[in-house]
Formats: sequence, structure tokens, C-alpha cells
Amino acid sequence: MLATGALVASLLAVGASPAAAIDDDSRPNAAAATFACVGDATGDMMFSDVSEMHAFRADINCLAYYGVTIGYGDGTFRPNADVSNEEMILFMERSAAAAGADAEAVVGDFAMSGSDPVHRGDMALLIARLLVAATTAESPRNVTNNADGTFAVSGVDADDWDYFADSRSSQNRVHDSAASALYELDVANGTGGGNFSPSSTVSRGAMAAFITRALAHTSARPEGVTIQSDEPGGVIISVRDANFHPVANAAVDTFSAAANKVDEAFNEDGSCYEPRLTGVGGNANVCEIDALDAVTGLSGDYDPGTISVNVKAGGTTVWAWTGENGDEVEDGGEGLASINLTETAPVSADSAKVTTDIPMGVDRIHFGDTVTVTIQLVGAMDADAVRDDGGNSYRVVTNRNTDRNIENDDGDPTAADATQDVSTQVLEVDASGKVTFTITASDPDPTDRNNADGTSGESDTFKIDRVRVTYTITTVSGGQDVDNDISSTTAGAQTITFSDARARAVPDGATITPTVDFLTRPMNGSASNVVTVTVVDQYGKGIRGHSVRLSSTHTPAGERSSTFPVARSTDSSGSVRIGYTYMGAGSVEALVANTSVITDPNNTPNDLTDDTETLTPIAGGTKDFYWAAPAGTTGATGQVLASNIERKTIIVAGTDGPQLVLYDDNDQYSVGASGSEELTSMAAFEEALAADESNNDTVVVSSYDATDSGDVARFVLTVVANT
Repeated sequence: MLATGALVASLLAVGASPAAAIDDDSRPNAAAATFACVGDATGDMMFSDVSEMHAFRADINCLAYYGVTIGYGDGTFRPNADVSNEEMILFMERSAAAAGADAEAVVGDFAMSGSDPVHRGDMALLIARLLVAATTAESPRNVTNNADGTFAVSGVDADDWDYFADSRSSQNRVHDSAASALYELDVANGTGGGNFSPSSTVSRGAMAAFITRALAHTSARPEGVTIQSDEPGGVIISVRDANFHPVANAAVDTFSAAANKVDEAFNEDGSCYEPRLTGVGGNANVCEIDALDAVTGLSGDYDPGTISVNVKAGGTTVWAWTGENGDEVEDGGEGLASINLTETAPVSADSAKVTTDIPMGVDRIHFGDTVTVTIQLVGAMDADAVRDDGGNSYRVVTNRNTDRNIENDDGDPTAADATQDVSTQVLEVDASGKVTFTITASDPDPTDRNNADGTSGESDTFKIDRVRVTYTITTVSGGQDVDNDISSTTAGAQTITFSDARARAVPDGATITPTVDFLTRPMNGSASNVVTVTVVDQYGKGIRGHSVRLSSTHTPAGERSSTFPVARSTDSSGSVRIGYTYMGAGSVEALVANTSVITDPNNTPNDLTDDTETLTPIAGGTKDFYWAAPAGTTGATGQVLASNIERKTIIVAGTDGPQLVLYDDNDQYSVGASGSEELTSMAAFEEALAADESNNDTVVVSSYDATDSGDVARFVLTVVANT
């Protein structure tokens, strides 16, 4: 097959590189992020013998689009026929033309005729040489030749290369390295069992797949504009001429919309409905080609950078197009390249947070229950982050103190009673930046049943078993320390107490949940409100029959106060629903759930009339409720206290009390960290509102008029990290 002997000089094994045999756990190290078979290259070329279900249908159609094959005169492609030597040469010459490469550099020393079938070993060599001729240092993956003629792939160290066992044992260095290069580039996956079968023939259908995968690593893209996702939250926009070659300095207009609003992105006359659209990559004037649009580089490609993906809306659809200066979108998106992004861009880590699945207010765990502890890498705005390239490991040191038959569950362990056990483990976060471990404890004396130890007529004292588990987390590698401000730990340490003490109400053991977070403040008279109070014990379980009274204070203070009913008892879930009358004394009402906390663990909860108990309002039973006034035409500026996306409403902390502000599709939105707010969509604005768990973001609302349905207000939301 070869006209020269330069490439068959050695049949020795390749030596130390590549160094690992391909097996089920092997993965290509240099797969293409984008593809040549997109846009118009996915159309049906109508070969009569290539059915819709054919395994290589898409590859065959793509090959025909680029003119690499024209099939036979009878309208067939003959996908199962072997590729002959002559056909292989034609395939390679036409592929080189589509990729803008020198065909002579690819096939110059191969015979130009012959009907004998080509073998997979020679096929791999030719395709590898095509990639050497068609890629450069600016390509995502540059394929080159070493001094001995073997192949190299940029970004892949020789020690990381894989090899096919049968290729290593039967082919020369150059052929063997070609097969390995195609594997690393995800062009060839072998024939199974870690083999390449270099002496086997190649069907025309399989050849189409090999060539189209190789073209993905070159500049070959369909004529006009195509858009592809090369990473979560990222796209590559390509502009090509009629020969599929890059077009440099082409103006590109790029814009996006929430996926669930795509049907509303264009008007009936085909023009853009701009309130639904957001410029991408700094594009300020959507749907028009102008001097401010970005342009393609020498590669014919444009990367607009990270794009905000509205996952809750089903993704974000991105459009891209090119034209002459002054051209506008007039046909409702016909001819525009588009893609729907559903994955957000990965966040780089700058710290870690440690959390548990212990509910708020719970300070004891029943013996036998399990607590899950999560270490999660976080980045900007405390968003979950992915693992660093070098990995991130943490050392977890667990210390157990066991106390038996103690009288006070809140007391510290004593040297006489406590036994100690220390264990250490090293954990590495997964690709998502997370790792978990569990903690549990068994009752050291399950037979005692906490019986009193006193004799008849004497004061009973209950005996309690307890296990305190303290874990400490420190960084082993990766350098991302635990951020205490967003963790349920202090300096990477926390103590979890397992106990068999009897249930009792505890501080932070009550919560108030209003039916709604805000209501419109009555200008005179009164208004009704309903809240639910839940009382739990130290284990987080609801307490039945516990008495609850409501009270409140107002800001600013007024002469009148709200009217509350008498004390009511909780149901079997520990909850009670309480309605009351608000008398308009102030705009922020601080509700308090008053109920008893028994400080003596030997007693049993009763009600608020038991003078033998220490009665204290539960500290966790407080809630600010907002009685808001409609904002005026001056707008509003301040902290976002609450929001209701379904009602398109936000409550802003104004100087005269909470202000109720409405928003709609006609308004303009800007969202970001302080000083980096960018013009965006209503969907992105709502996504930021939903993510504000601490209600500490701030907003400036200007040009606001709630009485005018055509009003265009401007909302500038400054995002503050959750705490």
C-alpha cells in the first residue's frame, strides 16, 4: 500500500509511550467539544439504502453534505461494502478540502488506484495525517508528528496515552501511535476487548463515522452560522463560507431568552419582541447588526463567554446570526442559528461549607438515628462549586464520649463517667465538589429504660445515657478551607449528642409560619391574619397538647395592638393554627409564640398554668410579618424583605416602612453583585429572587407607576451572598 518505505522501517513495539492498555475503564483524553455535523450538515441526503434506523445514517449524511462522498449513480451509498484503496484516497482528498488542509500531505505516498480493500491500520494512519495537516496550535487539539514519525496530541502527556493490545503487538511504531491518537481523540474506539483489529477491512458506513469524528477536530463547519455548546453555560459560534472555511471579522449578533418564553420572542410580523430577549456577551442592541457587535477571530469562531442558564424555565435559548451593518431580524428567527442550554457553567471553588441534615432547633438525636454530614465546595456568591483540577481532600477526626446513667442531659461529661474513642478518615470530594459521611450511635445501655433510681417515697431522679460525637474537618489537599459563616460548624468542628432522655420543649423549639409572608396594610380599621405555630422537642419531634399564646410588637410603635385569642393547644403533629386581628399599629409586626420551656429534664411538659415549671417564651418562636403599603411613583430603594413570584410582587424596606412593588414583562431588569449589575431578563431577575434565601439582596426601583399598565420601570437588583 505504501509507495515509500519510510513508515515501515520498524516493527518494534512503541516502548514506554503510550503506556496503558485500553480496557473497560479507559476514557479518551482529548474528545472534541464541538462537532462538524451540525446545522445543515444534519440534513437527509436521500440515499435509498440508508434507512432512518441505520447506525451510521447521521455520519453518512454529514459526509455527503461536505462533498466527501456522492454515493453511486443509482442513488445508493452501499454502507456495508468495504472501502477500497481508491475510495480511501478520494475520501481523504475531499476531507482535506473541507478542512482547509493540503491533500498531498495526507495521501502523497499512498497508491492512487486499486480495488483492494483498505485495512483499519492504514485507515488510522491516513486519518491521523489528515489531522496533522488540518490542525494548528490555535486548534482546541493540535495533532503533530514527533521526530520518529509517531503522533502527538496537544494537552495529552505521553504517559497518559492508551494503546490497543493487538495494534501494539502487530504494527510498527507509526501505525500503532496513529491508532492510539485516534482513540485519545475519540475518533476510533476499537472493536472490543481492548483491540483495534488493524488488519480488518473497513465498511463505508464505519468510514463515514471515522471521518466525521475527525472533522470535528478541524475547522470544518457548515456554511453560514452555526452555534454549539462546548461546555455547561458556554457556546461556540462559527461562521463559514461556501467551502466550509472560516470567515474572519464577521459581525455576530447574539441574544437569548428563557426556554419557556421562546414562543413569545418574536412578534407577529417576524421582528424581535425585545422585552423577552437579553443580549449575550455584552451585546446591547439585540436583533440588529451594528458596529458594536462582536466579530469572529481568524478561526471564524466567536466565544461570547459564560451565559446565565435559567434551569427553572427549562433552560436558556441562545440565537446567533450575521449580516451586513444595519440588517435587522425580520423573519421571526428563520435562518438564525439557535441552541437551548440546560446546564449552568461550573463554579470554581474558593472555600467549602459543612452542613448536616439536622433540622434547625434540634439539639439531640435519638440513639440509632443517622446524621449525614456534607462537605461542599463553594465559589462566588456561595454557589456550589466543582472539584479543583488537583482534587480536594479533607481529614475527618471523630471523637466519641460515652456517658452512662447521668442525671443531667445538659451537663458536661466527667472523667469518671466518659469513655473516649477517636477515629480518622480522609475523604475526597467528587466531581460535583461534594462528599458526605454519616454519624450514628447506639444506646450503651439499652436495658435501663431510664427508670428512677429512688426508693418509694423518695424523689425520683431519672438516669440518662448519652454519646457525644465531635468531628473536626481540616484540609488535606486542594486548599479550600471551611467557611464558618456559611457552615453549621465552628472552625470545622461540631458536636452531635445522641441521647435517650425524655422529650421536652426546648429553646428554639417553636416556629411561626404565616399563611403568606406579607399583606397590604389597611389605611384604617383592621385586617385578619393567620399563622401556624409548631412546637417540637429536643429531637425535632412535634409535641402534642402544648399550650401556645401569641403576642406581638410593632415598628413603628402605635397606640393600638393586635388582638389575639386565648392560649391554644398543639395537635398530634405539634402544630396549632391561630387567627388574629391586626389593628394597624405599625408596618412591621414582630410575632412571638409564647410557650413553656422546662429547664428540669426530670419534669414532664404540662401547660402554661403549671407554676412548678420554669416558663420562658421559646426563642425560636418569632417572626417578622410585613404589612406593606403600595409604592408610589417615586419607586422604592432598599432591602428585598420578601417576594412572591407567582404574584409578580416584591416587598422593599423603604424609609416609611415596607413598600409593595409590582413588576411585569414591560419592565427592565439588571442583576448582579454590587457594581457588576448587567441588563438581563425578567426570568433571571426572578431566579435571583428565588435564590435569596436570607432576604438580604437590595433593589432600586425607578420610573415606577403601578397605575399605568404600559409603564416601563427599571429594577436594579444587587445580589448579596446568603448567610
